[in-house]
Amino acid sequence: MYRSGVTVWYSVANLEQTLEFYSGKLGFEVIFHDSSSGMAMVNTNTKDCVIGFSVAEAVEPATSSTVFEVLNIEDAMKQLGANGVSFVGEVEHVPGMAKLATFVDPDGHNLMLAETLAEL
Repeated sequence: MYRSGVTVWYSVANLEQTLEFYSGKLGFEVIFHDSSSGMAMVNTNTKDCVIGFSVAEAVEPATSSTVFEVLNIEDAMKQLGANGVSFVGEVEHVPGMAKLATFVDPDGHNLMLAETLAEL
């Protein structure tokens, strides 16, 4: 019934600012951009996983987090920090499972990096 893939969709206030963050700072590829409809999509670092955006008059930041897997969280934070990404707090450690780092996009949607310490 299901096929491979997942799309996360966010409401945003400014599509151009959002695309600059996701493509310019995070390095994701813009695969769709239609200014007239106020919609766009980017490929993430995960196969068959995209993030879509729609311009909205009122934006409520998502309370859940989209989590991006990285090989080394400290190296990823250093690279993204050099691109202008600001992290919220320190690296969180889930003993024996993962290291996590939180940051937000221009609309305040929570995003995270995760370094897996033990395979499930």
